[in-house]
Amino acid sequence: MMRQGMGPQRTGAPGRPGGPMRGHGPNVFMKVMFAIADVDGDGALSFEEVSAIHRRIFNKIDVNKDGRITLEEIQEFFRD
Repeated sequence: MMRQGMGPQRTGAPGRPGGPMRGHGPNVFMKVMFAIADVDGDGALSFEEVSAIHRRIFNKIDVNKDGRITLEEIQEFFRD
């Protein structure tokens, strides 16, 4: 589906049209993401909590597990 001034509509992803956060806006999405990242529940993100998030993302993108991310791996990650 094409909407004027926007690319194809994507569905199913949080924070995107048709996703589970549909109609709630970016503020609610940010609060949910913050709550997920705040592992110890203290209302703030520590360096360790942020580092853990980055490590999970890195590991997800590094498909061949060589400890390095190539442009192709990033492109494939965003294609899925």
